[in-house]
Amino acid sequence: MQNRPAAPMARQPSAASEKWDYLAIAAGLLAGLLALVLGSYLVWLEVQRGREEQRGTVLAEAGAVRSKLESELNSSLYLGWGIVAFVSANPDFTLSQFDKVAATLLRLRPNIRNLALAPDNVIRYVYPLAGNERALGLRYLDTPGQRESIERLMRDWKPILNGPIELAQGGLGLINRIPVLLSQPDGTIKYWGLVSVALDTRPIFASAGLDKEGQVEFALRGRDGLGANGDVFLGAASLFEQADAELLDVSLPGGNWQLAARPRAGWTGTRSATQIFAMYTLSSLLSLAMGVMVGMLIADRKKIQRLARHDPLTGAANRLRFDERAFEIMALARRSQRKFVLLNLDLNGFKRINDDFGHAAGDALLVHVARQLQECLRETDFMARIGGDEFLVLLPDTEPGSSLNAVVDRVHRAVSRPLLFGVESLSVGVSIGIASYPENGSSIDELMSAADHAMYASKGNGLSASV
Repeated sequence: MQNRPAAPMARQPSAASEKWDYLAIAAGLLAGLLALVLGSYLVWLEVQRGREEQRGTVLAEAGAVRSKLESELNSSLYLGWGIVAFVSANPDFTLSQFDKVAATLLRLRPNIRNLALAPDNVIRYVYPLAGNERALGLRYLDTPGQRESIERLMRDWKPILNGPIELAQGGLGLINRIPVLLSQPDGTIKYWGLVSVALDTRPIFASAGLDKEGQVEFALRGRDGLGANGDVFLGAASLFEQADAELLDVSLPGGNWQLAARPRAGWTGTRSATQIFAMYTLSSLLSLAMGVMVGMLIADRKKIQRLARHDPLTGAANRLRFDERAFEIMALARRSQRKFVLLNLDLNGFKRINDDFGHAAGDALLVHVARQLQECLRETDFMARIGGDEFLVLLPDTEPGSSLNAVVDRVHRAVSRPLLFGVESLSVGVSIGIASYPENGSSIDELMSAADHAMYASKGNGLSASV
């Protein structure tokens, strides 16, 4: 029989044994501390992701408000140039002729309160006259609060944006005053007077969603088109004092406003305190899976960052990513004295597609157009969808001429290429506004405004327009 060793005797722990016990405790504490640190880090990342999601939501809603404001205001205020052209072509017009032209313009934009002509800075013609009789005979240079801006208009020969202000005929409105300049037989330019376009801002603000008590709080400043230097006229002035408020410029003819946006309940993120605590506890208990969880979270965070900068429908860059890329291209152009071109694209006939075939067809067509645009552009070009059926394209190292004309021609052909949707062949046209740096502006905002103006000028004829 094989001998077995006797059972060891019980003994007191040796110094070496106690050392290993201490090391085990220390390793356990270290592992627990590591789990706590990693858990805290994961919770922090999740909180940041929640805040990124919240910021993306706020920026998306603010961007939609800004886009609606710019679209409504610019479309209405630019109609005043139609009256300028009318007076310039026919300075001896009659009241009946003025009424016919004004009636046509007001039918296009019902939010226009009135159109007024002030030869020698005295209002002599108003349409509609009913309800605006008090404005007739108003002498701008003799009216308190008006003289300074009118003298500036006469001196600079540039449009002046006033308001929102109390209108002479009652109510609050926004007024765009445009100088009328007549060419004389001797070649000189004579100041004839001004055209005044008065808008009712209430339906415009309501259409943009600024009258709703939603989750995002908004405020507007820049009275008289002075941007950040102008008074606050909508919302709480304290919103502009918050360092974490998002600020967006609203471009207008003759100036700009500044839009402030912030969550009404503050930047709390999209996660509750209970959810954060649960994630912290779970991450601590699952310390062995920490590496996998971190990898998944980082990948997920990158996805969130991509989603925050790309249109979820077409996959194209969104307005946030466009602003980032435009800033890079502008900075490079200024350093290296290079030129670039901004294209503002607006689809013609897209509403008919939605109305006749449904939103599924409209979405499919938008994806198709975005893909066609991307395929016809160069690798260095940049395309973004900024909402609805509007796209922006940046063309680095490009200037007006044959090269630009070739790109614009390719864009026209690409956008008009039909899409087979079921048994239907869907197609749209495109209006393109073109602005070149530095000829049409020295900043992105100026180029955006110029391209937007050129795009509206091209509407109706299917052609591209540059300023």
